[in-house]
Parts: sequence; C-alpha cells; structure tokens
Amino acid sequence: MKLNLSSLSQASDYEAAGIQVPAFDVAATQERVRTNPRWVHIGPGNIFRIFLARIADDMLADGKYWPITGVVPMNPAEMEKQLEAFDLLTLGVILSGDKRDTRVIAGLADGLATRREGDFDRLVSIFTNPEMTTVTLTITEKGYVIQDSQGELSEATRADIASDPFANHENTMALLAGLLAHRYQAGGAPINFISADNFSHNGDKLRDSVLQIARGWVERGALSQEFLDWASDDTKVAFPISVIDKITPRPSEEVSEYLTGLGFTDMGIDHLGRTPIAGFVNAEPTEYLIIEDKFAAERPPFEDYGVYITDRETCDKFERMKVTTCLNPLHTALAVSGTVMRFPTIDSEMRDPDLAKMVNILAYDEAMPVVTDPGIIDPKDFVREVLEERFPNSALPDNPARIAMDTSQKIPIRFGVTLQEYQRRGLDMDKLRVIPLVFAVWARYLLGIADDGEEFTPSSDPLLEELQGHLKGIKLGESVDAHAALKPILSNANIFGLDLYTTPLAEKVEALFTKLIAGPGAVRATIHEEIN
Repeated sequence: MKLNLSSLSQASDYEAAGIQVPAFDVAATQERVRTNPRWVHIGPGNIFRIFLARIADDMLADGKYWPITGVVPMNPAEMEKQLEAFDLLTLGVILSGDKRDTRVIAGLADGLATRREGDFDRLVSIFTNPEMTTVTLTITEKGYVIQDSQGELSEATRADIASDPFANHENTMALLAGLLAHRYQAGGAPINFISADNFSHNGDKLRDSVLQIARGWVERGALSQEFLDWASDDTKVAFPISVIDKITPRPSEEVSEYLTGLGFTDMGIDHLGRTPIAGFVNAEPTEYLIIEDKFAAERPPFEDYGVYITDRETCDKFERMKVTTCLNPLHTALAVSGTVMRFPTIDSEMRDPDLAKMVNILAYDEAMPVVTDPGIIDPKDFVREVLEERFPNSALPDNPARIAMDTSQKIPIRFGVTLQEYQRRGLDMDKLRVIPLVFAVWARYLLGIADDGEEFTPSSDPLLEELQGHLKGIKLGESVDAHAALKPILSNANIFGLDLYTTPLAEKVEALFTKLIAGPGAVRATIHEEIN
C-alpha cells in the first residue's frame, strides 16, 4: 500500500490497519481549493503537517471550509519529494510510550513552490483573491532575519529592495512584502499573517521585517506611501504574536519500520541534503498554540480546535511560564547533568531517581514560587505534564547534548529571570538547593570530562572557549582554588541575569564545584547527597 489519493479511496485498508482517515472528500477539496483558496501556509514542514494541517483537516471534517495551500519558498524538491509524492497527504503518528495513534492528515489541499515555473504566478493570483484571508508561517527564526551580523540590512535584502517589488523574491520576507503589494494593487482586502515559529514576539519580528522592505521600496519610489500606510494599519494587515509548543522530532526509523509493518511500501526516510524527509511525521501528544486576538480579516475558527485566542499579555505570560519556570530550565538541568553522566536521552534521565527528584525540586520548590500564571492554564498542571508525561516519553527520545547547546545564552532567561524575581520580592535565596547545583554541574560540564573520568566534547556555545579558559588546568582529584576559577564566570550578569556574588548562591556554587571535581563518580555522589 502507498499513501496517496488512490489508496485512500479504499478506506477499509486503512481502517483495518487502525489508521484514522479524513472524514471529508479529499479529492474534491483539492480540486476546489485551486479556484477557492482560503488559507496559505509558508514553510510546510513537520510541525505544520502534524499540527496546523491537522487542525485544518478537523475543520474540513466539520464542514468548515479552511483548506490550506502550502508554499515552499526555497527548494522545490521539498514540495515534490515530501508532499506531492504522497498527493499532499501526511501520516501523522502520535507517540506515547508503546502507544501509536496514526491518522491520515489531509488539511493541506494544494502545494506551490515559488522557485518552480508557473507557481509564483499562481501564488500571486491567490494573494489577490479576497477570499484568501489568512497566512501562517513556520520557516524557523532565521527565516525572518533581514540583517547581517552587524545589524545592517543584508546584501540580499538590499538587492531585493533595489529590484521590482512585484517580482518573485527568493528571501521570504521580501516575497511576502511583494505579495502584499500585489494584494494592495488588487483592492487591498484585509489579511492576517500568523507566525507559528517558536521564538518570542514572532509576529512583531515578521511585521518589522516585511514593513522594512516595503518601506525601502517606497523610499526609492517603487511603491506609494499609501501602500505603506495600508500595510502598516493593523486593521488592514494584522500580525498577531503566537506561542507554540509541541515536540516534533525528525522522522524516526522505528516509526518507519512500524508503518512498513502495517503494509506501507513508501514510508522509508529519504534526505534533502542533510535533512531527513518522509511521508510521515512523528510527534508527542501534547500541544499548545496561543494566538494574540489581533486579526484584520476573517480567520479559521481556531478556538474550536484547541487553540487559545487571547490578549497579548496572556501570550507573554504563557511564554514566560514555559521558558523561565515550567519547561526550559528543567530541560537545561537535565541536559548538563545527563551529558556529564552519559545518559543517552532525556527520558532515560527521568527513570533515574536522583535526576527525576532534582528536576521536581527545581520545578515545584524553587521555580514555582515565582511562576507567572497565564490564567489560561494552571502552571502546576503544565509542569506536572512536563515531568510525568513529556520528559519520560520513551517514544520520543531527545539527546541531552542537543539541549545543552548554547547554554550560556539560555541561562539568563531560564534561570536569571527566576533569580531576579527572588531578589525583587525579597525571597530567601539561601533556601535554593538545585539552582546552585545546576550552575555547579554546568561549570563541571565545561571541563569536558564525564563523570566516568573520560573526555567528551561539550556542545557548541558562543562563549565555550572563553569559559573553558577560566577553568584551564583543573583536573579531577586535584585541589583547586574554586573561587579564583569561577569568579569571572559567576560574577557575569550577562550569563546569570545578575552577579551571583550579590546573592548567597556564588559561595554555594564554589563549594559544590569543589565536590563535583573530587574524582570519577563525584557528580553522581554530589547530586544524590544534595537532593536527598
């Protein structure tokens, strides 16, 4: 059996394999959307296929006409090999322990690749159609960047501004700015742009980048000031912020074998360059999407399908809860500890009594007293789900070394915000046990010596060389002046959000670090001693 419209017409084969199929006429929807587009998505990658496209599938099953036109802005092979090869269908596999819930997702009803002949013209006709009112994006954070490392407009962006606004631009931000120009010229029907990429204030960044390019065209006389006024008007062109949370790893060989065992002959894993691609997507059951209630045009009824539509303040509060308290700090604690102790996965760490207890203390006893409550979900419910369901999910193994990347850049948000809040409220930092332990284990991690005494390579970090320079010459089992070695690190407010020597924590970190370097096995012994 192959995943395509032809096999889908034999729904009994899917149902016999326990696979849910779409509850609407997929072929008819794919035909209709070509002349009646409603919703465009830029960057139809894995999280889109198993989350947003599934929401559209559910809407279509309920008779709400919101099919998606997917647009690949870069390599047409992504559209051809990952989507069109399967008639735009995706097998979504939700993994939880030994359980696999599998369904065919058909919310993506049309596909375009802007670098493919004829597709850009079709995209222009879609953007000039007032019935198409909503554009979503998952293009990763770097897709929104139009500046170089010095903060100046990049050479490619300057070239886009110097070119015809109505042309087919390679840069996605210029592409969208140009498509807005086409829409304005065709009457200026209102439109929503919703970034669903996982970074703070994504809609603001999208708006800034698109409008900066549009402003460049206006300044050189290629477009009118009236166009820029229209594009800048939130009641005409809306850019709400959003927060998204769903762990969606790369396609798994185990899932590929499982689907082959069900009778599929086309569920192997291929590659585009170094990126693995497949006709299926595997993900965790848990998902959150929170969108700011700021729309200029008709939009899909997201709130009927588990999406929170709320004000900007609540979006910010949810993100702060997740990033500073209930998920990200716990991830970092496990990442540095697990790497030093040679745990292969986060879920294997959660089966270790000491490490599981460590992150429970961090969450409930140390971070929770200063948590930001977003109101739409109880932080205790969120963190319980993280600790009892998400992190222990053995069906979605995640590598501690991957999460340990760029730790120096993550600590100010993941831990510094909590410490600043302790200071602001006058709370007793002397009671903190796990936060200083995590900092000490991170310093121990920077030595590049695992708890078995053998070397490992720390994950990439822009400050790695500088930080390791402060710790140079430290060897396991040898006496060290921990204060002299650690002071340049622990006093750095750019890393910790404050100078740790203005708190009781620096002294604790120094004492813990001394214990952690006593010899092989000292990391395990120190963690056990500190949390019990």
